[in-house]
Amino acid sequence: MEGGQSSGKRASAEEVKSEPEEGEVLMMMQDGGEGGGASVAAESMAPAQIDVRMDLTLLHCQGCLLPLKPPVFKCEAAGHVVCYHCRAVHSTICSRASTHCGELDAVVGAAKVPCAYRAFGCERHVVYHEAADHQRACHCAPCSCPDPACGFAGNRAALLDHFAAVHRRPAATVRYGRARDLGLSVSRRWHALVGEEDGSAFLVSLGPLGAATAVSLVCVRPDGEAAPQFWCKLSVERLGGDNRDRLVLMASAVSSSALSTGAPAPGQGMFLAVPQELLSGDTLTLTVRIDMIRPAAGAAAAPKSTTPQPRTARRMQ
Repeated sequence: MEGGQSSGKRASAEEVKSEPEEGEVLMMMQDGGEGGGASVAAESMAPAQIDVRMDLTLLHCQGCLLPLKPPVFKCEAAGHVVCYHCRAVHSTICSRASTHCGELDAVVGAAKVPCAYRAFGCERHVVYHEAADHQRACHCAPCSCPDPACGFAGNRAALLDHFAAVHRRPAATVRYGRARDLGLSVSRRWHALVGEEDGSAFLVSLGPLGAATAVSLVCVRPDGEAAPQFWCKLSVERLGGDNRDRLVLMASAVSSSALSTGAPAPGQGMFLAVPQELLSGDTLTLTVRIDMIRPAAGAAAAPKSTTPQPRTARRMQ
């Protein structure tokens, strides 16, 4: 790169201030060139970095239109750049893409973009072709307030603060693997819980279901389609008029929800139906136990395959 370090800094500042236009992406790339002198090296041993604005299509395979990831190939006939999976079938377009582009491998492997949820607190920059995976697992991904009259959305920590400050419903703390008794107001419809060990947020929903009250529990997180991470046991017990205990109990995997459509409707998914006689006026005394689901012993140790897996083509937005 030419032009000196100071001009590079001015260009970087100007790029950061403006948002990318449609079809463009702001990238952060490592600059492997020399420059900056001994003073820069004394400040930091990390490689210099610059922010670059680039047409989004340059980082996508011209076959499947998905983000490129190493190894990258091109065809000699037209110079089309394609991914590993599209190189073999590229001959149907113009010629076989048999030339491996090591230089492009370095670019697509180092090009980074800010997390899509930076407005919600994530400060990470991630490799562009890994951005979708990061977004699905990002702890700062926003979830919504279950109150239908409230439009607040934020990461889970901000959401718990919002519950306490705006709706005056501080989250009750639960320890995994231990039962806790909670006195919940049925008329308030939803109540928040927080896991002591990891700060995970949960929502207990209460609603009428015929002559009973339906009680359900969801983990508040954005990846609603992901595999359950928790198991819960909900129970309500009360001494009856004949001096005999009356008990209703449910055990189930805990589903996930970003609450984008509000709290779960009564009777939706897995729920506990509590007869009216087990309530004490407006109060339901609920015993909650939440357990973390541990992965199988061999799952964590399973090696990752080094063979690229097939990908499903999609159109760029």
